[in-house]
Amino acid sequence: MNRNHPSFIKTQTRTTTHWSAIFSLFMGVTSLISAEFIPISLLTSIAKDLTITEGQAGQSVTMVGIFAVISSLLLAPLTKYIDRKKILLSFSLLLIIANILVATAANYWVMLIGRALLGICVGGFWSMTSAVVLQLAMTKDIPRALSIVYAGVSIATIISLPLASFLGEIVGWRTVFFMAALIGVVSLIWQSMSLPQLLAPTYDHAIKSFDLLKQNWVLLGIIATVLSYAGYHLFFTYLKPFLQYDLHLKNTSIASLLLIFGIANCAGTIIAGLILGRYFRSVMISIHVLLAVVAFLLLMVNSQQMITIMLIIIWGFIFGFIPVGWSTWITRTLSKQAELVGGLSVAAIQFSIGIAAGLGGLTFDHFGITGIFICAMVVCLAGAVVIRFCFTRYQSATGRRA
Repeated sequence: MNRNHPSFIKTQTRTTTHWSAIFSLFMGVTSLISAEFIPISLLTSIAKDLTITEGQAGQSVTMVGIFAVISSLLLAPLTKYIDRKKILLSFSLLLIIANILVATAANYWVMLIGRALLGICVGGFWSMTSAVVLQLAMTKDIPRALSIVYAGVSIATIISLPLASFLGEIVGWRTVFFMAALIGVVSLIWQSMSLPQLLAPTYDHAIKSFDLLKQNWVLLGIIATVLSYAGYHLFFTYLKPFLQYDLHLKNTSIASLLLIFGIANCAGTIIAGLILGRYFRSVMISIHVLLAVVAFLLLMVNSQQMITIMLIIIWGFIFGFIPVGWSTWITRTLSKQAELVGGLSVAAIQFSIGIAAGLGGLTFDHFGITGIFICAMVVCLAGAVVIRFCFTRYQSATGRRA
């Protein structure tokens, strides 16, 4: 191979970890995911201002998911030899443009265009993250680095739910999106200053993403990812109506609980980075069993307020392990194809969120929150079983433990 070719990367052992660059990725994830879910807490205001229904306003989240799937699957084959730093900076710039477009939207269709642009950013940035962390961190620091980056998901939960809702009442929904654009500006500047050159990976580009699924343990891992995120989002999607109508909490109490939920989620993410490196296999199976147990207990306590609140906080804490866990799975088992499988993983996550919303909606309409708890429990248990099979097949195929 020509050493001057952009796809050539000299094999070496990294002797230092670029922590500032890793924190800049954390800021990127925070800005992207918070922007994705901000409309959830502003649906009424958006609908009233643009003269649309709340259901139509809710499609702004769906629009992000659709384009995130497309972007995540097409990024690697379309950017074979481009410096990954340039791509990340382009996504951060596009994020700013997307939020400004939404903030200044004169009508519904302009808003959807802005959300589609955001979806491209979410899918592309997210699918590259694990592969980029591999270039930025020493092997021993990878789980910790991933936990820092994906703590952005937890912070985004806080920004997009209680904080966005609170600010929307004071300054209006458009200003909230301008603020989201400002976070994107900080992210762009930080990344431009801290990220080193990030050359394209050296895998065979003739390999397509879906070719990886011919290995049964990879297919099982993607299925497990779908079950993992779907099990969580089945309950999370309907958390607010549960708090409002079943626990009879006031808006201020709901906002406070969602804030605590986000903090617990962040704590779980940090702790995940500390222990997944040593106990990856057992932790990944155990957290899904624990989520199923929590769902069962929520079913049994019959909405007793204090116990239910504690279980909800535990649910948020446990979920902190899931993004870090699946990113660690990619770096441990498919490091040479991290971008390809990262794209598949993002597509699986977005698909699972859609499935959870659809299945949860039907379940909630027909069986109420009781049906949600049962579905979440079954899906989480199924996830634990599939993860166990995934790890067993991986060991059989490679002779190594996941």
